[in-house]
Amino acid sequence: MNAKKTVVRHGLAGGGFVTLLLAGMFVVALGVPTTLSMLGVVSWLVLAGATMLVAGLRERVTIGSRTVGWPRVAAVAIAMIAVGWGTISLAALVEGDGITGLGAFEVVLTAGMVGYFAWFARECWVGGGRIDEETFAVD
Repeated sequence: MNAKKTVVRHGLAGGGFVTLLLAGMFVVALGVPTTLSMLGVVSWLVLAGATMLVAGLRERVTIGSRTVGWPRVAAVAIAMIAVGWGTISLAALVEGDGITGLGAFEVVLTAGMVGYFAWFARECWVGGGRIDEETFAVD
């Protein structure tokens, strides 16, 4: 495994672990989700975190009769993060000042982060457009 691939895979594993930890902290702090919105947030975090963790730890994943390489799994996980973040932030902004209470700055922050995550998900899916192809090699 080359150095760039190692960094990306470790980042995915660490990000997945932290995302799962965040979901657990929501449940510990707020109790078992009883509202549909809270159930959605916790489910989103668990699904995205578990998918990132799998992409970081497994070279290939068998889904049904197909085998999928870790870059495609990572692309799905990162896309889930992008869509979830954008959805939650947009919903919060429609209701008031957003999650952070920063109003217009949150719009800029969300657009930047969702754009970055969407770009990185695409890089993972195609196996490197701007990033070196060796980074996304499946051994």
